[in-house]
Amino acid sequence: MKFVVNSVKNGGCRLGVMSEFGLHGKKTVETPMCMLYTRRGSAPHLTADMLKKIQWLPPMAQMSLTNMIEHHEALEAYKEGIGKFANMKDYLVYNALHDPATEVMAGQNDTATVGVWTKSGKVKMDVDMFVRIQEAFKPDVYQALSDGDTDLKATKKRINKSVTRTLTYLDQLLERLPKSEILKDAAIFGVIEGGNSVFERCRSARETASRDVAGFVIEGFHTQGPQTEFFKLSDVRDTLRQTVECLPDDKPRLMHAAFPPDQVLEALELGLDIFDSSYAYHVTERGCALVFDFTHKADPEDMADKKTVQKGWEIDLNDKRYFEDFGPLLEGCYCYTCKNFSRSYVNHLRNTSELLGSVLLMIHNFQHYFHYFEAIRRALVEDKYEQLKTHILRQKLCNSS
Repeated sequence: MKFVVNSVKNGGCRLGVMSEFGLHGKKTVETPMCMLYTRRGSAPHLTADMLKKIQWLPPMAQMSLTNMIEHHEALEAYKEGIGKFANMKDYLVYNALHDPATEVMAGQNDTATVGVWTKSGKVKMDVDMFVRIQEAFKPDVYQALSDGDTDLKATKKRINKSVTRTLTYLDQLLERLPKSEILKDAAIFGVIEGGNSVFERCRSARETASRDVAGFVIEGFHTQGPQTEFFKLSDVRDTLRQTVECLPDDKPRLMHAAFPPDQVLEALELGLDIFDSSYAYHVTERGCALVFDFTHKADPEDMADKKTVQKGWEIDLNDKRYFEDFGPLLEGCYCYTCKNFSRSYVNHLRNTSELLGSVLLMIHNFQHYFHYFEAIRRALVEDKYEQLKTHILRQKLCNSS
Protein backbone atom coordinates (compact mmCIF):
# COMPACT_ATOMS: atom_id res chain seq x y z
CA MET A 1 0.00 0.00 0.00
CA LYS A 2 1.07 3.54 -0.75
CA PHE A 3 -0.13 6.33 1.55
CA VAL A 4 0.77 9.94 0.86
CA VAL A 5 -0.04 12.74 3.30
CA ASN A 6 -0.53 15.81 1.13
CA SER A 7 -0.86 18.26 4.02
CA VAL A 8 -1.30 18.49 7.78
CA LYS A 9 -3.59 21.26 8.97
CA ASN A 10 -5.17 22.63 12.13
CA GLY A 11 -2.81 20.92 14.54
CA GLY A 12 -3.03 17.36 13.24
CA CYS A 13 -5.72 16.89 10.56
CA ARG A 14 -4.16 14.96 7.67
CA LEU A 15 -5.25 15.13 4.05
CA GLY A 16 -3.96 12.00 2.38
CA VAL A 17 -4.42 9.43 -0.38
CA MET A 18 -4.25 5.62 -0.14
CA SER A 19 -3.45 3.68 -3.32
CA GLU A 20 -1.84 0.56 -4.81
CA PHE A 21 -3.35 -2.15 -2.62
CA GLY A 22 -5.77 -5.05 -2.70
CA LEU A 23 -7.75 -6.51 -5.56
CA HIS A 24 -8.65 -3.03 -6.85
CA GLY A 25 -5.10 -1.80 -7.28
CA LYS A 26 -6.08 1.17 -9.43
CA LYS A 27 -8.54 2.60 -6.91
CA THR A 28 -7.55 5.45 -4.62
CA VAL A 29 -9.01 6.48 -1.27
CA GLU A 30 -8.94 10.05 0.00
CA THR A 31 -8.55 10.55 3.73
CA PRO A 32 -9.96 11.46 6.17
CA MET A 33 -12.50 8.82 5.20
CA CYS A 34 -15.48 7.04 6.75
CA MET A 35 -16.08 3.45 5.61
CA LEU A 36 -19.50 2.01 4.80
CA TYR A 37 -20.58 -0.01 7.83
CA THR A 38 -22.06 -3.43 7.02
CA ARG A 39 -23.52 -6.33 8.99
CA ARG A 40 -22.90 -9.79 7.49
CA GLY A 41 -21.74 -8.18 4.28
CA SER A 42 -24.72 -5.89 3.67
CA ALA A 43 -25.54 -2.32 4.63
CA PRO A 44 -28.06 -2.54 7.53
CA HIS A 45 -31.71 -2.47 6.38
CA LEU A 46 -30.72 -1.79 2.74
CA THR A 47 -30.65 -3.90 -0.39
CA ALA A 48 -27.94 -3.32 -2.97
CA ASP A 49 -30.42 -1.35 -5.10
CA MET A 50 -31.46 0.88 -2.20
CA LEU A 51 -27.82 1.47 -1.31
CA LYS A 52 -27.32 2.96 -4.78
CA LYS A 53 -29.77 5.73 -3.88
CA ILE A 54 -27.27 7.15 -1.38
CA GLN A 55 -24.90 9.93 -2.43
CA TRP A 56 -21.36 10.41 -1.11
CA LEU A 57 -20.85 6.66 -0.61
CA PRO A 58 -17.25 5.90 0.35
CA PRO A 59 -15.11 3.62 -1.83
CA MET A 60 -14.46 1.19 1.05
CA ALA A 61 -16.91 -1.11 2.86
CA GLN A 62 -16.16 -2.42 6.32
CA MET A 63 -17.00 -6.05 7.01
CA SER A 64 -16.44 -7.92 10.26
CA LEU A 65 -14.98 -11.36 10.70
CA THR A 66 -17.29 -11.92 13.68
CA ASN A 67 -20.36 -11.61 11.47
CA MET A 68 -19.07 -13.72 8.60
CA ILE A 69 -16.84 -16.42 10.11
CA GLU A 70 -19.60 -19.03 9.91
CA HIS A 71 -19.67 -18.65 6.13
CA HIS A 72 -15.97 -19.06 5.47
CA GLU A 73 -16.36 -22.62 4.12
CA ALA A 74 -18.95 -21.44 1.61
CA LEU A 75 -16.62 -18.60 0.64
CA GLU A 76 -13.75 -21.04 0.20
CA ALA A 77 -15.89 -23.01 -2.24
CA TYR A 78 -17.07 -19.82 -3.96
CA LYS A 79 -13.43 -18.74 -4.53
CA GLU A 80 -14.17 -15.13 -5.51
CA GLY A 81 -14.15 -13.39 -2.15
CA ILE A 82 -16.60 -11.70 0.16
CA GLY A 83 -16.96 -8.57 -1.98
CA LYS A 84 -18.51 -10.37 -4.92
CA PHE A 85 -20.29 -12.89 -2.68
CA ALA A 86 -22.09 -10.06 -0.86
CA ASN A 87 -22.81 -8.12 -4.08
CA MET A 88 -20.31 -5.43 -2.99
CA LYS A 89 -17.79 -6.02 -5.77
CA ASP A 90 -17.49 -2.30 -6.55
CA TYR A 91 -16.14 -1.56 -3.07
CA LEU A 92 -12.75 -2.01 -1.53
CA VAL A 93 -13.27 -4.38 1.40
CA TYR A 94 -11.80 -3.79 4.84
CA ASN A 95 -12.15 -6.80 7.14
CA ALA A 96 -12.27 -5.91 10.84
CA LEU A 97 -11.84 -8.51 13.55
CA HIS A 98 -14.99 -7.57 15.50
CA ASP A 99 -18.22 -5.77 14.65
CA PRO A 100 -17.76 -2.22 16.02
CA ALA A 101 -21.50 -1.94 16.72
CA THR A 102 -21.52 -5.00 19.02
CA GLU A 103 -19.86 -5.11 22.43
CA VAL A 104 -17.00 -7.62 22.63
CA MET A 105 -17.28 -10.05 25.55
CA ALA A 106 -14.37 -9.98 28.00
CA GLY A 107 -12.14 -12.89 29.01
CA GLN A 108 -12.21 -14.81 25.73
CA ASN A 109 -8.56 -14.63 24.59
CA ASP A 110 -5.46 -16.64 25.49
CA THR A 111 -1.84 -16.89 24.40
CA ALA A 112 -2.64 -18.80 21.20
CA THR A 113 -6.21 -17.89 20.23
CA VAL A 114 -8.71 -15.04 20.09
CA GLY A 115 -12.31 -15.75 21.09
CA VAL A 116 -14.89 -14.69 18.50
CA TRP A 117 -18.60 -14.95 19.23
CA THR A 118 -20.97 -15.96 16.46
CA LYS A 119 -24.66 -16.95 16.35
CA SER A 120 -23.58 -20.53 16.97
CA GLY A 121 -21.41 -19.68 19.95
CA LYS A 122 -17.76 -19.05 20.65
CA VAL A 123 -15.04 -19.81 18.10
CA LYS A 124 -11.41 -19.92 19.27
CA MET A 125 -9.34 -18.68 16.37
CA ASP A 126 -5.58 -19.15 16.05
CA VAL A 127 -3.28 -17.62 13.42
CA ASP A 128 -3.61 -20.50 10.92
CA MET A 129 -7.41 -20.35 11.07
CA PHE A 130 -7.30 -16.55 10.77
CA VAL A 131 -5.20 -16.76 7.59
CA ARG A 132 -7.47 -19.41 6.05
CA ILE A 133 -10.51 -17.22 6.67
CA GLN A 134 -8.84 -14.14 5.21
CA GLU A 135 -7.87 -16.19 2.14
CA ALA A 136 -11.53 -17.16 1.74
CA PHE A 137 -12.70 -13.54 2.20
CA LYS A 138 -10.04 -12.00 -0.09
CA PRO A 139 -10.18 -8.52 1.48
CA ASP A 140 -8.29 -5.51 0.18
CA VAL A 141 -7.36 -4.48 3.73
CA TYR A 142 -7.65 -6.42 6.97
CA GLN A 143 -7.03 -5.95 10.66
CA ALA A 144 -4.43 -8.27 12.19
CA LEU A 145 -5.39 -10.68 14.95
CA SER A 146 -5.38 -8.88 18.31
CA ASP A 147 -6.27 -9.03 21.99
CA GLY A 148 -8.26 -5.84 22.49
CA ASP A 149 -9.86 -6.98 25.74
CA THR A 150 -9.12 -3.79 27.70
CA ASP A 151 -10.83 -0.53 28.54
CA LEU A 152 -10.02 2.50 30.69
CA LYS A 153 -10.44 0.41 33.86
CA ALA A 154 -8.14 -2.44 32.82
CA THR A 155 -5.35 -3.45 35.22
CA LYS A 156 -1.64 -3.13 34.39
CA LYS A 157 -1.35 -6.93 34.18
CA ARG A 158 -4.26 -7.20 31.72
CA ILE A 159 -2.90 -4.35 29.61
CA ASN A 160 0.58 -5.90 29.48
CA LYS A 161 -0.90 -9.23 28.37
CA SER A 162 -2.95 -7.50 25.70
CA VAL A 163 0.08 -5.80 24.15
CA THR A 164 2.35 -8.86 24.37
CA ARG A 165 -0.23 -11.24 22.93
CA THR A 166 -1.09 -8.88 20.08
CA LEU A 167 2.57 -8.55 19.11
CA THR A 168 2.97 -12.33 19.27
CA TYR A 169 -0.07 -12.85 17.04
CA LEU A 170 1.34 -10.31 14.58
CA ASP A 171 4.77 -11.97 14.43
CA GLN A 172 3.19 -15.38 13.83
CA LEU A 173 0.94 -13.89 11.19
CA LEU A 174 3.76 -12.13 9.34
CA GLU A 175 5.74 -15.37 9.38
CA ARG A 176 2.78 -17.22 7.88
CA LEU A 177 1.78 -14.66 5.21
CA PRO A 178 4.64 -15.25 2.70
CA LYS A 179 3.16 -18.71 2.13
CA SER A 180 -0.15 -17.18 1.02
CA GLU A 181 -0.33 -16.28 -2.65
CA ILE A 182 -3.92 -15.06 -2.21
CA LEU A 183 -3.11 -12.37 0.37
CA LYS A 184 0.06 -11.03 -1.23
CA ASP A 185 -1.65 -7.82 -2.44
CA ALA A 186 -3.88 -7.31 0.61
CA ALA A 187 -2.83 -4.63 3.09
CA ILE A 188 -2.51 -5.74 6.70
CA PHE A 189 -3.07 -3.21 9.50
CA GLY A 190 -1.22 -3.89 12.76
CA VAL A 191 -3.12 -3.27 15.99
CA ILE A 192 -2.05 -0.85 18.71
CA GLU A 193 -3.10 -1.87 22.22
CA GLY A 194 -2.28 -0.64 25.72
CA GLY A 195 -5.46 0.49 27.47
CA ASN A 196 -4.88 3.93 29.00
CA SER A 197 -1.22 3.26 29.79
CA VAL A 198 1.13 5.64 27.98
CA PHE A 199 4.07 3.26 28.50
CA GLU A 200 2.26 0.22 27.05
CA ARG A 201 0.71 2.24 24.25
CA CYS A 202 4.09 3.55 23.16
CA ARG A 203 5.62 0.07 23.44
CA SER A 204 2.84 -1.34 21.29
CA ALA A 205 3.13 1.50 18.76
CA ARG A 206 6.91 1.32 18.38
CA GLU A 207 7.00 -2.48 18.17
CA THR A 208 4.14 -2.65 15.67
CA ALA A 209 5.61 0.13 13.55
CA SER A 210 8.87 -1.83 13.32
CA ARG A 211 6.98 -4.70 11.62
CA ASP A 212 5.98 -4.87 7.95
CA VAL A 213 2.43 -3.53 8.21
CA ALA A 214 0.59 -1.16 5.87
CA GLY A 215 -1.29 0.79 8.53
CA PHE A 216 -2.54 0.78 12.10
CA VAL A 217 -5.77 0.06 13.99
CA ILE A 218 -5.89 1.74 17.39
CA GLU A 219 -8.06 -0.21 19.84
CA GLY A 220 -8.21 -1.24 23.48
CA PHE A 221 -9.69 1.99 24.87
CA HIS A 222 -13.16 0.42 24.93
CA THR A 223 -14.90 -2.88 24.18
CA GLN A 224 -16.86 -1.54 21.18
CA GLY A 225 -20.65 -1.57 20.86
CA PRO A 226 -23.28 1.17 21.34
CA GLN A 227 -21.54 2.60 24.43
CA THR A 228 -18.72 3.95 22.26
CA GLU A 229 -21.06 6.75 21.25
CA PHE A 230 -20.43 8.14 24.74
CA PHE A 231 -16.69 7.44 24.72
CA LYS A 232 -14.85 10.74 25.14
CA LEU A 233 -11.54 11.20 23.39
CA SER A 234 -10.80 13.98 25.86
CA ASP A 235 -10.39 11.26 28.52
CA VAL A 236 -7.50 9.70 26.59
CA ARG A 237 -6.23 12.68 24.61
CA ASP A 238 -2.72 12.74 26.06
CA THR A 239 -2.33 8.96 25.81
CA LEU A 240 -3.55 8.89 22.22
CA ARG A 241 -1.42 11.87 21.23
CA GLN A 242 1.76 10.26 22.57
CA THR A 243 0.81 6.97 20.90
CA VAL A 244 0.38 8.62 17.50
CA GLU A 245 3.75 10.36 17.91
CA CYS A 246 5.35 6.90 17.97
CA LEU A 247 3.83 5.98 14.60
CA PRO A 248 5.28 6.83 11.17
CA ASP A 249 3.59 9.56 9.15
CA ASP A 250 3.41 7.54 5.92
CA LYS A 251 0.91 4.94 7.09
CA PRO A 252 -2.84 5.42 7.76
CA ARG A 253 -4.42 5.17 11.20
CA LEU A 254 -7.87 3.73 11.88
CA MET A 255 -10.01 3.66 15.00
CA HIS A 256 -13.35 1.91 15.50
CA ALA A 257 -16.03 3.77 17.46
CA ALA A 258 -19.46 5.35 17.02
CA PHE A 259 -18.11 8.91 16.78
CA PRO A 260 -20.63 11.79 16.94
CA PRO A 261 -19.74 14.87 14.82
CA ASP A 262 -17.64 16.65 17.47
CA GLN A 263 -15.66 13.50 18.31
CA VAL A 264 -14.83 13.02 14.63
CA LEU A 265 -13.13 16.42 14.60
CA GLU A 266 -11.23 15.71 17.81
CA ALA A 267 -10.03 12.38 16.40
CA LEU A 268 -8.85 14.09 13.22
CA GLU A 269 -6.86 16.62 15.20
CA LEU A 270 -5.19 13.74 17.04
CA GLY A 271 -4.02 12.33 13.71
CA LEU A 272 -6.57 9.63 12.83
CA ASP A 273 -7.44 9.03 9.18
CA ILE A 274 -10.09 6.30 8.83
CA PHE A 275 -13.42 5.83 10.65
CA ASP A 276 -16.42 3.51 10.54
CA SER A 277 -20.04 4.63 10.15
CA SER A 278 -21.55 2.59 12.99
CA TYR A 279 -22.71 5.90 14.53
CA ALA A 280 -25.22 6.37 11.70
CA TYR A 281 -26.42 2.82 12.31
CA HIS A 282 -26.96 3.39 16.05
CA VAL A 283 -28.91 6.58 15.35
CA THR A 284 -31.13 4.66 12.95
CA GLU A 285 -31.71 1.83 15.42
CA ARG A 286 -33.19 4.19 17.98
CA GLY A 287 -35.50 5.73 15.36
CA CYS A 288 -33.71 9.05 14.98
CA ALA A 289 -32.55 11.17 12.05
CA LEU A 290 -29.31 13.13 11.88
CA VAL A 291 -29.95 16.85 11.44
CA PHE A 292 -26.71 18.57 12.46
CA ASP A 293 -25.52 21.21 10.03
CA PHE A 294 -22.01 21.19 8.55
CA THR A 295 -22.19 24.10 6.13
CA HIS A 296 -19.11 26.20 6.88
CA LYS A 297 -20.06 29.77 6.09
CA ALA A 298 -17.63 32.63 5.62
CA ASP A 299 -19.66 35.18 7.59
CA PRO A 300 -19.35 34.72 11.41
CA GLU A 301 -22.79 36.27 11.84
CA ASP A 302 -24.28 33.58 9.59
CA MET A 303 -22.56 30.99 11.76
CA ALA A 304 -24.52 32.26 14.75
CA ASP A 305 -27.89 31.92 13.02
CA LYS A 306 -30.16 30.45 15.72
CA LYS A 307 -32.15 28.47 13.17
CA THR A 308 -28.95 26.69 12.21
CA VAL A 309 -27.60 26.15 15.69
CA GLN A 310 -30.56 25.03 17.74
CA LYS A 311 -31.05 21.52 16.29
CA GLY A 312 -28.45 19.38 18.03
CA TRP A 313 -27.27 16.15 16.40
CA GLU A 314 -30.59 14.39 15.76
CA ILE A 315 -34.37 14.34 16.07
CA ASP A 316 -36.40 11.44 17.47
CA LEU A 317 -38.97 10.27 14.90
CA ASN A 318 -40.73 8.17 17.55
CA ASP A 319 -41.92 11.40 19.18
CA LYS A 320 -45.60 12.25 18.76
CA ARG A 321 -44.68 15.87 17.94
CA TYR A 322 -43.93 14.68 14.37
CA PHE A 323 -47.36 13.06 13.90
CA GLU A 324 -48.55 15.96 11.71
CA ASP A 325 -45.19 17.34 10.59
CA PHE A 326 -45.22 17.07 6.79
CA GLY A 327 -41.79 18.52 6.21
CA PRO A 328 -38.70 16.48 5.26
CA LEU A 329 -36.48 14.93 7.90
CA LEU A 330 -34.04 17.76 7.28
CA GLU A 331 -34.82 20.92 5.34
CA GLY A 332 -32.40 21.28 2.43
CA CYS A 333 -31.36 17.61 2.42
CA TYR A 334 -31.45 15.96 -1.01
CA CYS A 335 -31.39 12.32 0.04
CA TYR A 336 -33.99 9.90 -1.35
CA THR A 337 -35.90 9.91 1.95
CA CYS A 338 -36.14 13.68 2.35
CA LYS A 339 -37.15 14.18 -1.30
CA ASN A 340 -39.99 11.65 -1.14
CA PHE A 341 -41.22 11.24 2.46
CA SER A 342 -42.19 13.36 5.43
CA ARG A 343 -41.43 13.30 9.14
CA SER A 344 -45.08 12.41 9.69
CA TYR A 345 -44.81 9.33 7.48
CA VAL A 346 -41.61 8.09 9.13
CA ASN A 347 -43.21 8.73 12.53
CA HIS A 348 -46.15 6.55 11.43
CA LEU A 349 -43.79 3.80 10.24
CA ARG A 350 -41.92 3.84 13.55
CA ASN A 351 -45.08 3.72 15.66
CA THR A 352 -46.48 0.82 13.65
CA SER A 353 -43.14 -1.07 13.65
CA GLU A 354 -42.96 -1.10 9.86
CA LEU A 355 -39.57 -2.18 8.47
CA LEU A 356 -39.67 0.63 5.92
CA GLY A 357 -39.08 3.12 8.74
CA SER A 358 -35.56 1.80 9.36
CA VAL A 359 -34.89 1.66 5.61
CA LEU A 360 -35.75 5.33 5.11
CA LEU A 361 -33.84 6.45 8.19
CA MET A 362 -30.76 4.43 7.21
CA ILE A 363 -30.70 6.04 3.77
CA HIS A 364 -30.85 9.52 5.25
CA ASN A 365 -28.41 8.90 8.11
CA PHE A 366 -25.78 7.24 5.94
CA GLN A 367 -25.93 9.97 3.31
CA HIS A 368 -25.78 12.73 5.94
CA TYR A 369 -22.82 11.18 7.77
CA PHE A 370 -20.85 10.45 4.58
CA HIS A 371 -21.55 13.96 3.29
CA TYR A 372 -20.16 15.30 6.58
CA PHE A 373 -16.80 13.67 5.85
CA GLU A 374 -16.79 15.12 2.35
CA ALA A 375 -17.48 18.54 3.91
CA ILE A 376 -14.56 18.04 6.33
CA ARG A 377 -12.17 17.25 3.48
CA ARG A 378 -13.41 20.27 1.54
CA ALA A 379 -13.08 22.54 4.59
CA LEU A 380 -9.48 21.40 5.10
CA VAL A 381 -8.62 22.02 1.45
CA GLU A 382 -10.27 25.47 1.51
CA ASP A 383 -8.78 26.42 4.91
CA LYS A 384 -12.25 26.69 6.45
CA TYR A 385 -11.86 23.94 9.02
CA GLU A 386 -11.97 26.27 12.03
CA GLN A 387 -15.25 27.74 10.82
CA LEU A 388 -16.69 24.25 10.44
CA LYS A 389 -15.43 23.27 13.89
CA THR A 390 -16.95 26.36 15.52
CA HIS A 391 -20.26 25.60 13.84
CA ILE A 392 -20.26 21.98 15.00
CA LEU A 393 -19.33 22.85 18.59
CA ARG A 394 -22.18 25.37 18.79
CA GLN A 395 -24.57 22.56 17.98
CA LYS A 396 -22.88 20.32 20.57
CA LEU A 397 -23.99 22.78 23.26
CA CYS A 398 -27.56 22.55 21.96
CA ASN A 399 -27.33 18.77 21.80
CA SER A 400 -26.39 18.50 25.49
CA SER A 401 -28.91 21.04 26.74
